[in-house]
Amino acid sequence: MIGLALLGAGRMAKVHAEAISAAGAKLVTVFDVIEAAATSLAQKAGASAARTAEEAFSNPEVTAVLVATSSDTHVKYVIDAVEAGKAVMCEKPLAPTLSEAQQCVDALREDAGKVFLAFNRRFDPGHAAVKKAVENGEIGNLEQLTITSRDPYPPPLEYIPKSGGLFRDMMIHDFDMARWMLGEEPSSIHSRGSCLVDPEIGKLGDIDTACVTLVTPSGKQAVILNSRRTAYGFDQRIEAFGSAGMVMSDNPNATGFRRFSNTSFGAPDRFRAFFMERYGDSYRLEIEAFLNGLARGQSASVNAIDGLRAVYLAEAAGASLRLGKAVELKPNCEITWQ
Repeated sequence: MIGLALLGAGRMAKVHAEAISAAGAKLVTVFDVIEAAATSLAQKAGASAARTAEEAFSNPEVTAVLVATSSDTHVKYVIDAVEAGKAVMCEKPLAPTLSEAQQCVDALREDAGKVFLAFNRRFDPGHAAVKKAVENGEIGNLEQLTITSRDPYPPPLEYIPKSGGLFRDMMIHDFDMARWMLGEEPSSIHSRGSCLVDPEIGKLGDIDTACVTLVTPSGKQAVILNSRRTAYGFDQRIEAFGSAGMVMSDNPNATGFRRFSNTSFGAPDRFRAFFMERYGDSYRLEIEAFLNGLARGQSASVNAIDGLRAVYLAEAAGASLRLGKAVELKPNCEITWQ
C-alpha cells in the first residue's frame, strides 16, 4: 500500500484526509506549521504528526506527498518533495501568481508532467460524462461551452484580501474545466466583473460576480459564469453544445426528491449545500487516479503544466477586467498585456 504524507491541516487538508481514507489508502503522517492542528488531524486519521516537512519526507513509509498548505507555500513544498524523491499531488492553485507558477514548472523541468494537480472537478462523474460524450463525438463538433459556478454564500470578508481574487480563488477550477472540455488552448479572453452581492468585497479590491468568455483558434466559445452567492444552494452546471446535439452535467439535489402538483412540475429539493457535499465523490476519485497512476508508473493525468495554464488564464482575466477589453492568449503563457 502506498503511504502518504499530508502537508497542511486546514479545511482542504481535512477534506483530503477523508478522501484518502475513503480511497483505502494509508495516511502515514501530517505536517502543519501549527503543530496542534497537525496533531489533531493526525490523531483523527490514525497517523503521526511530523514537526517539519523534512521529517515527513524522510519517513520511510512515505512514498507520496499531498500538498494542501496555504497557496503561497505550494511551490516550495512541491519542489522540496520532488527533490526528496516523492510523488506529489498538489492542491490548486499551483501558485498564487503566474511568475511563481512559471518558476515552479521551470524548476521541475521533466518532472512537471508527474506532479498531480488537484483539479478535482475533472473527476466529478457528471462532468467526466460530459467530457467523454464530447470526445466520443456524441454532440458532433463542440461549438459552445457554458460553465456555471455559483457559491451558496460569500467567504468571510477577512478572507478576501488573501484569496488572490475571484479569478484565482474561485474561477480557477472553471478555467481548468474549460481547457479540458474545449480540447485546445484558448486564444483570447474577455472578462466582466461586478460587486452585486456585497459592496464591502468591492471596497477590498475584488468582485463577487463575473462573466468570462474564452475563444479558441478554431472559433469554439466558452462562457464562464461565477457568483459568490445563490439563494438556492451550490450551483454547478456544465453545458456542451455541438453540431449534433447537447449534453450537460446538472446539479444533483440534496435528497433526490422532486415535487409534482398543480403548482409545480418536478420541482427539486434544494441543491447540495457546498463543495464537499456536491463534489465529495470527486475528491475520492482524484486520489484514486493519483494512486493508480503512481502504481502504473504513468504521468499525472492533470499536472503542474495544467496548473500553470489555469493561473495564466486567471491572470489574463484580471488584466482583461482592468483594461476593459479582450486580451490575446499565447500557448506558452506569454503575457500580452500591460
